[in-house]
Amino acid sequence: MLYLWMPEANGVWQWSKGEFWNTAATLEQLIQDIQAYHGEEATVFFPSRHVQILQQTLPKSQYKKMGNDGIKYLLEEYVVLPVDTMKVLHHFQQPDQISILGIANSTVETLQHALNLIPVKLAALLPDFLVLPVPEHAQQRVIAQIGGHLLVREAEYIGQSVDDLSLYLDFQPKDLEYQVSNLSPEQMSSLEAVATREQLNSFQYTLPMLKKPKQHPFNILPKGKSDHTVSGYWKACAAVFLGILVLQFTYDAVRWYQYKKVANTTAMQAIDQFKYWFGQNYPVTEQNIKSQFEAQLRQSQTADTQALQLISRVGPVLMQNQIVAQRVNYDPSGLSLQLQSNSSESLNTLTKQLGQQGFKVELGNIQANGTGAVGLVKIQ
Repeated sequence: MLYLWMPEANGVWQWSKGEFWNTAATLEQLIQDIQAYHGEEATVFFPSRHVQILQQTLPKSQYKKMGNDGIKYLLEEYVVLPVDTMKVLHHFQQPDQISILGIANSTVETLQHALNLIPVKLAALLPDFLVLPVPEHAQQRVIAQIGGHLLVREAEYIGQSVDDLSLYLDFQPKDLEYQVSNLSPEQMSSLEAVATREQLNSFQYTLPMLKKPKQHPFNILPKGKSDHTVSGYWKACAAVFLGILVLQFTYDAVRWYQYKKVANTTAMQAIDQFKYWFGQNYPVTEQNIKSQFEAQLRQSQTADTQALQLISRVGPVLMQNQIVAQRVNYDPSGLSLQLQSNSSESLNTLTKQLGQQGFKVELGNIQANGTGAVGLVKIQ
């Protein structure tokens, strides 16, 4: 992993592939120095003075109730900018500690524009206090002077850039331990004024290796820039698409069921009609029904296609009105049907419907029987 460190004001760029930092006076020199690593992924550290960090206790139950939108307003009284104009990130640590980082959206955009000039793949954009090692316990502070940057790290998710070390120390508890590296004589004097020798320890600074910088809670890089994250927009699109699929499958299933029901009803009516024509004892098979229906229709010279077309158009209307054809006869003058219905009114309604569909319909005598009415209908 390539590491880049952005300067403050007119400072120098720094870059590293491991333990130590190398300096580049200008952006052009940096691009030239890292030429061998062009196209590689890079973790970039930006000045911590651009961020405001808050750490406080918060019960987990309350944390869950607040949600992301509620949590960001915990930072409101500590910043000058409106919270809605800031990018706010947080990390909850068991059992009840939350760390919140806020940075202006305009600053994030400015940092990104500057980094677009560097030919690397931006993996993470992190505050630069993370270049220091994590303190070993809560009563320890890590302070180091690195390439002109004076940094302090107070905890895993708390740190800052410091301009005046003596002023910073004035606000610290008296019983702290300090791990220090590369401090100037003046800075050491400020420390010795507030701490005993037992509270001071020096260490040799090396760049700590960050595990999974892309997933770091304080990575301010927009999620769309990460290869392993999916934006809320695409999640919403996926949810909508899934909902459409479920709706379509449901609609198709209902339609298939309805068609299946109609097909079964049609088959039963065809069998009943077949038995009526050829007797109850005649074997009912698909081949018999097909051949006997065809034979019945061939009695007319033009029955082959015209009768089938006519029946296919009339059949759905009969089913809709729950009317059964007791006899079917086709001749050049048209299709004659002897129909059984629940009432004479049903036959009149059928005649009107067929007429509206373009048929020439003649309704003959209607006779009442025990189950309704029987009428002869001629259709052309």
